[in-house]
Amino acid sequence: MVRRFKQYPLLIVLFVISVTTLLYAIPEEIWIIHTNDIHGGIAPTDAFWMNPDFPPPIGNAPAAITVINEIKEEAKEKNIPVLIFDTGDWFKGTPVGDFTYGKAVMDFLNYVHEDAMTIGNHDFDFGLDTLKSLIKMSNAPVLCANLVKKGTDSIPDFLKPYMIIERDGLKIGLFGLITHYLAGMVSPDIMTQFDLLKHYVGAANSIAALKSQGADIIIGITHIGSSHDERLVDSVPGIDLIVGGHSHTGLTIPVEMPRYHTVICQTYGRLTSIGLMKLKIDKKTKRLAGYNGELIDLYGEEFPLDQGYLARLQNWQKDAEKGFDEIIGFSKRDMTRAGMDECTVGDLITDAMREHFNADIAVHNSGGIRANIAQGDVSYRDVYKVDVFGNTAVAMTMTGKQVWDMLEMSINGHHAIFQVSGLKMVYDRQALPGQKLISVQISGQPIDLNKNYKIVTNSFLAAGGGEYGIFKQPTDAEDSYMPLRDIMADYIKKHTPIDYKIEGRILAKKS
Repeated sequence: MVRRFKQYPLLIVLFVISVTTLLYAIPEEIWIIHTNDIHGGIAPTDAFWMNPDFPPPIGNAPAAITVINEIKEEAKEKNIPVLIFDTGDWFKGTPVGDFTYGKAVMDFLNYVHEDAMTIGNHDFDFGLDTLKSLIKMSNAPVLCANLVKKGTDSIPDFLKPYMIIERDGLKIGLFGLITHYLAGMVSPDIMTQFDLLKHYVGAANSIAALKSQGADIIIGITHIGSSHDERLVDSVPGIDLIVGGHSHTGLTIPVEMPRYHTVICQTYGRLTSIGLMKLKIDKKTKRLAGYNGELIDLYGEEFPLDQGYLARLQNWQKDAEKGFDEIIGFSKRDMTRAGMDECTVGDLITDAMREHFNADIAVHNSGGIRANIAQGDVSYRDVYKVDVFGNTAVAMTMTGKQVWDMLEMSINGHHAIFQVSGLKMVYDRQALPGQKLISVQISGQPIDLNKNYKIVTNSFLAAGGGEYGIFKQPTDAEDSYMPLRDIMADYIKKHTPIDYKIEGRILAKKS
């Protein structure tokens, strides 16, 4: 007896084969390597924050490349797709980042073949043209869904709000966000060109668009801070994963939020570690079925430095750091920074500004002081670390009443207090905002509210962003375009050896 086989139409057979092939082509896992807040930290450094006396070496970018290559090799053997994301604040904070205007960091991001990025607030620090040139240099798309042209809902042409990456039949939707508090963090001149949508608006718009284009998995690449990531994903459904930045919140174990089960990950920043997220995919539904995440600390003794990239990096450093390690003076004591109290580094900065401009008063925001200065020889590199933002000095005239209001604003608790030179002030920590300042003396005399005083400050405060609008009231403000770090260096050279200790310029009393 001859068995007869049922004849199926060719199209049906091909359809069955295609569906079967597609089903088995869907990856069981997607691996995501992520970085955030690099801040120029591509050169190997020492982890002084772990052990000030014997800091362990960190390999930074050369070690990161070694680890990334190992991850890619393992994934290739297992036929697992790998994606690499970065969430902004690329360059501000080191000589090789600043003095190459971010190009050295973008070169690193291109070197590891980033798949997508978003921007951070500090990526605007050298102006919009510099940011645009870096984005043009990038081999990866740069995403941001909530920065729009002034008075419109249109995304600027140098950014994309969202995109889809397809890997083995799986459509991965990506969108980017920047903090909607950006207006208080960048030059007001830049912000005249843009508006900011709330985080949840930018996210919801992107999710709707990505779903309409068939996205299976949706990932947010955000620079809004960990607490805002948490609030976002508990108010907006449809996000599978947030790769975060801005707050430098090292999540050694990813956070899964309870409402919509969105997973959040972030590193400590400065390229001292990289993140690895392993997403498990349900091949039938093409949905997220599980995850496993970790931070890989880039200890220099544990991971060999990639020698090919190291030579490339050294070329960048040679050009960027000429003269940085020349000794410019000597400090008899450790000089430290502080938030709501007088600090010796703050005294140094403001004294240097006041003397250079022969001003009555100098003020500097404590949050802009980024490092201490150790006892002993002081190099230009030490001064650079104190003022990584590259602010310039701005002189202006203020009435005594404006000075009083400015100091009152500085102690409202919303920001770190102003460091001062040429004056002494007493305030009450417990009093209500607007009523904290008790007394002010300038050059040893009680402040005269009707008198004009010459004041010098930094270009960040002088721009009057955020709550600092008081600095926009004077009509004679003049930017010297002299970097504060150069003014500090000259002062140290002139007065070495320096010997700073707390003088009682800022006194806090309890009511």
